[in-house]
Amino acid sequence: MLLWEKNTIGVFGFCCGFIAVVIVTLIIANIKRKKNTYTEYDERQVLARGKAYKSAFFVLIGYIIVCALVNVLEINWAELSVQMFIGLFFSTAVFVGISIFNDAYFTSNKGRKSLLGVLAFIAGAEYLGIAFGKKTFVTNGIANLDIIPIIVMIWAISIFVMVVIKTIIDKKAVEE
Repeated sequence: MLLWEKNTIGVFGFCCGFIAVVIVTLIIANIKRKKNTYTEYDERQVLARGKAYKSAFFVLIGYIIVCALVNVLEINWAELSVQMFIGLFFSTAVFVGISIFNDAYFTSNKGRKSLLGVLAFIAGAEYLGIAFGKKTFVTNGIANLDIIPIIVMIWAISIFVMVVIKTIIDKKAVEE
């Protein structure tokens, strides 16, 4: 298979996956709108989420600046797409972490258990994909797109750990 054919198939697969996610999101949003089950946050939570958005944005900008400086110095450590995916996952982890620790991510304890299940599923699926896939994560000393499952797994585990830590902190606060 020629290189352009492989890239075309990859781009097509990504586009199909992206469209599927958008369609599923729209369906879920429509169902929530009809059932009137939108998540509502109080003023304190909205302000905390705003601070978390701002922090995540500045972390992403800082990360992009560091990546640009590293590229200017001609230190090739990862493909550009991998660098941007890492920045995306890093900034979302910052947002979620700040929101979780400021009680602005969940409206009740119900959301924690379902999120833990989803994160465990994501981490497990990515682990299985890594364990049974025959991928080369580094090509000529540069991280390639095959490393994305590892990044997703680290992202899911880090958020899982943050939720567990926050749950333990909250349980200790209730006991006192």
